Amino acid sequence: MLDFGGGSGLLVRLLRDVGIESYWSDEYCENLFARGFEWQQDRKPTLATCFEVFEHLPNPREQIDSMLQICPNLLFSTELLPCPIPESSGANAWWYYGFSHGQHISFYTYKSLKLIAKAHNLHFCSYGGLHLFSQVYISPLYFKWVIKLALRGLFKILKKRFISKTMSDCEKLNQMGL
Repeated sequence: MLDFGGGSGLLVRLLRDVGIESYWSDEYCENLFARGFEWQQDRKPTLATCFEVFEHLPNPREQIDSMLQICPNLLFSTELLPCPIPESSGANAWWYYGFSHGQHISFYTYKSLKLIAKAHNLHFCSYGGLHLFSQVYISPLYFKWVIKLALRGLFKILKKRFISKTMSDCEKLNQMGL
């Protein structure tokens, strides 16, 4: 697994600690928690995640295309632009515009994400603020069900099926002098 826009590396570290082979990638943040597990181009991930990144992309088409070339199975989060398009100020202003911090510069609709998937011959699922581009068809109901279960403890159940990488990662980092 690869985490695009992995920030400090916390998600990668947590996933590795429960036994999921995960790697970090972020052009803008320092890797504090997943050092030694930076993504290398020779690794081909089965799944990539990209949480709270799409709305920050200055060139979304190019950057999303680049991500999908690395891994066509992409689980990501972003709020969908409501219809009709909300006001930028006043009582009906949309909170997600984020004018106070100026970091949200790209916005998407369900239709625009579906078009991106189609352009890459991928399937698209969406539930709440989570979305999936995938090579295989996944029923939208199944996607919704998995997301709901994840919020109710699915992770704890899955965690029992994996072997933690904490100790092996520690040994690897010691050998690397990190």
